[in-house]
Amino acid sequence: MEEVTFLVKGSSPEPYEVIFLKDGDKLTAICNCPAGQYSNFCKHRISILDGKFDAIASDNADQAPQVVAWLVGTDVEAALAELRAAQREPGPDKKALIAAKRKLARAMNS
Repeated sequence: MEEVTFLVKGSSPEPYEVIFLKDGDKLTAICNCPAGQYSNFCKHRISILDGKFDAIASDNADQAPQVVAWLVGTDVEAALAELRAAQREPGPDKKALIAAKRKLARAMNS
């Protein structure tokens, strides 16, 4: 199993901790922000997986591309693609977006 932990800037004065675990074709992403603690959709995990590393406050931002590469072939990648497709729809269906966010959160926490 491989693991990478980042500290990321968020709404709290203290950075949040985001942990990515790769075990075979399984990717788990954990964040200690309020949303992440309740296994909900968390923008901190998503921003790193989307290749947006500017919020990383720890000195290991150079490991972020490795984590993005872990995404390939996982159920997290599939759930993220579904969310992006739902977001691109003109006048996105709010229920579809909520369902896609929940599915992505479940995939990252499994």
